[in-house]
Amino acid sequence: MKYIFLSLMLVFSMKGISQLKGAVPQSTAPANVNKERKTTPTAPADAAKTHALKLKQSLKLTDKQHQDIYKAFLEYETNMDKTGKSSIPKADRFKKMNEYNKKRQAKLKAILTKEQYHDYIMSFP
Repeated sequence: MKYIFLSLMLVFSMKGISQLKGAVPQSTAPANVNKERKTTPTAPADAAKTHALKLKQSLKLTDKQHQDIYKAFLEYETNMDKTGKSSIPKADRFKKMNEYNKKRQAKLKAILTKEQYHDYIMSFP
């Protein structure tokens, strides 16, 4: 009886393990799947560009607003990157990052209209 139980457990566990192949990129996956995978930008300029484009699409920004927002995000991402790589104590790093975030939010509030800023704030989960 023990052997039957153990063999059934082995069969069911193998079936569960074999279904994990969707968790990693597959060479046989359709083209749209690889395009839709989220990628994290590594350079500050790439991150700023990605954030600005997302806001341009979601908030229907003008070209001037888009350029200003890109500049604000570029400054923010550059400062965050430098601070994240610095060797200052964690508490000081946290304070600096909060400071950068407050500055960025103030710039965004100045660039966006009241309705756009409201939509931007409400888009966070």
